[in-house]
Formats: sequence, C-alpha cells, structure tokens
Amino acid sequence: MTQSLSNEEQALAAGYVLGDLTPEEAAQVAQLLSTNPAMRKEVDALRVSLQLIPHGFDVVTPPAHLEDQIMAAYEVNEASATREISEANAVTQSAVSRAPRAKSWTKIVAALSIPALILLAFDNVRLRRQFSLAQGDRNPEVAAILQQPQSRLVSLQGNDSAGTLLFTPGQWEQVVVSATDLPPLPPDQIYRMWLTLDNGELFFCGEFTTDENGSVFITLNPTDSIPQGVKAQEVFVTQASTADPLEPAGEPIVVGEI
Repeated sequence: MTQSLSNEEQALAAGYVLGDLTPEEAAQVAQLLSTNPAMRKEVDALRVSLQLIPHGFDVVTPPAHLEDQIMAAYEVNEASATREISEANAVTQSAVSRAPRAKSWTKIVAALSIPALILLAFDNVRLRRQFSLAQGDRNPEVAAILQQPQSRLVSLQGNDSAGTLLFTPGQWEQVVVSATDLPPLPPDQIYRMWLTLDNGELFFCGEFTTDENGSVFITLNPTDSIPQGVKAQEVFVTQASTADPLEPAGEPIVVGEI
C-alpha cells in the first residue's frame, strides 16, 4: 500500500520543486526521497505540473540582447542552485532540528507568482533553444484549457510513474495528459485512459503510447460525451493490446482522484 504524505511533507515537496527550501529542509527532503516512494511520486507529479504552467502564457520572443541577459541570469541561478544542493547534502539528518514548516499552500501558490515565474521565463528561453518548433503546436491547446477559469490539474500516481491530467470540468471534449516513467510498451500494446463516473459507468478518454523514456505529453479528444449532470470521480490508465476490446483490463498503471 502506498504511504501517504503529511501536510508538512507535501509542503516540503512543493518547496523542493520551487527551490524554496533552507539547506536543512533540502536535506530532509533528500532523505525522504531516498526512503519514501510517496515523496518521490509527489515531487515527480509537482515537476510535471510546473512544466505545464508556461503553456498558459502567450509566447513572446525577447530581443536578442535581452535573451542573452536572460540566459546569463539563468546560468547564475543554476550555479547558485548547484551550490545550495551541495550544501544541503552536507547536512546530516541528525543535525536537523526545527519546528514544523508552517508554509501554507496559499503561500506556496503565491510563491509561483513572482520568483518561480521569473525562473520559468529563463527556462522558456532555454527550452525554446532545445526543442524543435514541431513541439510548439500543442501550446495553443494547452493554453486554451489553462486559461479557462475553472480548469483543473489532477495528479496521476502509480508504482513508479507520475503525471497530470489537465481538463475543464464538464468539458471533456479535450484533455491533456502528461506523464513520466510509464512502463515500456511492447510494439502491439497501448495505454488507454478512463474515467470512473459517479453513476458507476466508465468513460473512455483515448489511447496513447510513450517515447523511449516512458514519457508522454498528448492531447486526447474523447469521441463521446459524459451525460448531463454526471460527474467524473477518478481517472486511471490501463495497458492493453491494440486488438483488445474497448474495456479496461488488468491493474491500473496510474490513478488520479478528481
């Protein structure tokens, strides 16, 4: 059975992903990451969620001179982060003695609005240099969902996998799935995503495969509609053969509560 995280551990995971921890807290997270699978899944899921945030903003290409300044600032930040990680690793768990972390989720979300978004601006320039233009064609779809006032991001978790589902409640014509470390698929196998509805029925969202690293970032467009007044309670992914009937079989690979 998967071990659940306390509120303090969830706050530490968020701070770790945002780079908002003291050396002592970073050492505590490092210890948890080595001993607690639930913490590893939480950190992986938060990282995937954070990667979605830039897709919600309009793409702006900075002037060449400003881009160079941004990249220089990014490299300084990377060097600083490396030093902080080294310092954190030097702190032993026995030396950690402090009061419980009182940072609320409200403060964590607020933290995203200033320093984290600045770092994302740096990261966007770096990513634009690294990825092909072909990968940019998904941005309008993701941005359209993120800009909906009621859009939601659900964490997906499995034994060794993590991811997110981005959707707008009541509008299941388009959902965005992002996941990492999914088990490798044989050539004739696919992944299928399902919703469990509050009327007891199942709803098929679509199917997909992954890259060689077990990662996927894809927009699914379900062909059916959820009946009026019926709500989704859970999302899960199963593995199936391309020839299998359209019904879930076997243990879910990842699961998320809606």
